[in-house]
Amino acid sequence: MRRISVRKCSWERFLDSKHGILDPNDAISRMPETVLHRIISFLPNSDKQHVRFLSRKWRRLSAQNQNRLSLTGRRLSELELSKIMSDDFPSVESLTLTKCLGIKNLKLASFKLKTVNLDYCRSLKTLDLNTPFLESFHFHGTCVRPCRIDFGICNKLRILKLAGVALYNMDCNISFPLLQVLSLSSCDMSGCINISSNSLKSLYLLRIKNPGDITIDAPSLHFFEYRGNTVIPFLNMHFPNLDWARIELKPSRYEKRNEEWFNGLINMLKCLKSAERLMIHTNSDKNIIVPKGVRETLVPPFDGNLDIDVKTSSRSSNVVDLSDSMLWISPRVRRLYFKSFNWEFVMQLDHQDLLSGTHDNSCSFCSSYTSRCWRHSVTHYSLGHSMELNYKEMVSYLVENLEKVGRDAMQTGRILFSI
Repeated sequence: MRRISVRKCSWERFLDSKHGILDPNDAISRMPETVLHRIISFLPNSDKQHVRFLSRKWRRLSAQNQNRLSLTGRRLSELELSKIMSDDFPSVESLTLTKCLGIKNLKLASFKLKTVNLDYCRSLKTLDLNTPFLESFHFHGTCVRPCRIDFGICNKLRILKLAGVALYNMDCNISFPLLQVLSLSSCDMSGCINISSNSLKSLYLLRIKNPGDITIDAPSLHFFEYRGNTVIPFLNMHFPNLDWARIELKPSRYEKRNEEWFNGLINMLKCLKSAERLMIHTNSDKNIIVPKGVRETLVPPFDGNLDIDVKTSSRSSNVVDLSDSMLWISPRVRRLYFKSFNWEFVMQLDHQDLLSGTHDNSCSFCSSYTSRCWRHSVTHYSLGHSMELNYKEMVSYLVENLEKVGRDAMQTGRILFSI
């Protein structure tokens, strides 16, 4: 019976190839591999890539000097991947596996790996990392069959991005003492989640599933972002040095915007009260316009000077209603910017606490904080608009509110400009 040979692809032929017969006059290729590696190390990076065209041996030597390995759509076993990394690519510092099937229990043990990206490797069930010099790890799995990840020794980890995994408590101070960026996307966070890190600078919570009680202690955090279709029940958040917060709320049209919704929204914003800039993206004004009946039982979440940017995809946005809600959420706002489907509006306020007069007990902010709300403290304001109608409505709104507290709106300086 004739043996039918199946031609392998170039990548497989390379892994199975031998040195081949060398040219008798090729003295350089006959040198020890340690010497050849030394020669390659002196070449510019662009020339190192061209060495592989000389012969099979030089191609293998070139692979051994590569620090990046990326495999896409391959079917591999654990032993095959281990052999590739140890024999063919021993100098790899960055490993990327995308849609690679066949690997069920993967153990990565390397003192050279600094970056690992695993995307949509659906057959993976367990992952053990023994990579003491790993600095960046990205994993995108499936929530249907979540992978168990054992980080082992990863004390150098600075960037951790997880998607489609089930999470429990994360004490980053012990496991990842140098962690600076943490991104959790489409993760199952049911139950009580406790995230603690003294080194964390940026935190992303994106489309998390089954949010339970979440406690986050990150005293060095400067940036926080949340994206979701509901308000998550933050039990406690400690962000004393937060500079910038970004909130994206896009619930379905059937979501109830009742008192429970706005209580959760205000409690979430209270955890971000140390931020100097707040960005809110939403698909409907109803998600962020706090009803006046709810305001009577709550205290504004922000008491300091704040810049607020609001972007809404609603076609029927009302600049007065949005401004009134944002000025209640942050009565000391410095800059308020709105971008809707067909218009833009910006308002800047200069504040100065006036010595004359007493606090207005009818104002929930003035009766709760030592500083005064915008009605009592604004000295100048400027309005920028892309629609004349928005400008006239806002001027009427500001004049009416200033006159309510006995202030002459004409004496409050104003600057008008068009966007």
